[in-house]
Order: sequence, then structure tokens, then C-alpha cells
Amino acid sequence: MQDPLGRHGRLVAGIVLLTVLAGLVLWAGATTDDLMESDYPDQLDVNQDREAYVGERVVLGGRIVDTDPVVVATRANGYGRYTLVNADDRLQNADGPLERGDRATAFGTLEDESTLVVERTTIGDVAGTVYMLVASFVAGLWAFGRFARDWRFDRDRLAFVPRAAPLSLRDVLPTGDASDGDRGA
Repeated sequence: MQDPLGRHGRLVAGIVLLTVLAGLVLWAGATTDDLMESDYPDQLDVNQDREAYVGERVVLGGRIVDTDPVVVATRANGYGRYTLVNADDRLQNADGPLERGDRATAFGTLEDESTLVVERTTIGDVAGTVYMLVASFVAGLWAFGRFARDWRFDRDRLAFVPRAAPLSLRDVLPTGDASDGDRGA
């Protein structure tokens, strides 16, 4: 089967795709560093001057250190604690109540220097993230294996072409001959 675009067509397509990739990289570099960035002050701002943010809408994130009432520590050392009012009632991405050790983000109004009246709470799901990454990695290996099994690179045409017969593990892995060893000795 003759390639309708030929070698020059593949070269032009490759250049176009690389140009698009470079443009997307530049565009991604021009976007904000933190996709979760908002117009509301976060725990870094609020911890510096709590009085200035009383009555303001803020976003606080950290680990849950107590559950009755719900208290979040915005710093790794356990400091920067805030009581979250209505945090369990406003939880969006979990079924049960918040538990000690959960990584939570709460949005609401800072009622006083240590109390946040919550409008919305979310928790980070570490197990779900690990599952997603492992499943994606395994699927990527499977897809690569299927591609390598059924296709080969033809250097003369600078293209991937179908294999005459699918590649098997016996073709790739070295196998020993049973008569060469000391088996049965």
C-alpha cells in the first residue's frame, strides 16, 4: 500500500505537531502556577494577620487535628489552627464526616481570629490518587506492549509499519536449551 502523503508529508506533519506541542508548552507556562489559586486569601495570608481578615471570605487548607469540633491545622507542625463551623455538613466530596488526619480545604467567612464558618469543604483523596496513577501506568504499559507487538519502525520509510506476524515474548526473551544445562544430572 502506497503512502498517500509520502515522506515529505510525514515530515510536514511532524513539524506541525512539534510546533503545536511547543505552543502548548509556552501557553501552559503563561498560565498561573497554581490552578487552585483564587481571588480569596488563603492560609498563608490569614496566618500572618488574622485580625485583618475577620469578616472576609477565605480559603483554609490543612490537616484535621480534632473532630469535635472540627479543627484544621494549616501548618505542618500543627500550628495555625482554626475551628471549622459546619464543616461536616458542607462536605462535598465524601460521604462520611471528616476524620482526624484528613487533608481538607474549607471555604467560608472568618468569624473571628480562630473560627471559620464554612460554606464548602473538600478533602484530598490520597488512595484515589494512588489508584489513578497506578492504573494509568499499567494501562500505558499495556498500550505500549500492544503497539510494540504489532508494529515496527521501518528506517527506510521513516514510518511505523505493521509486523508480518505479531511479536511474542519468545521472540524477545532469550531462552535456554534444556540439553545444554546440567538438568537431569
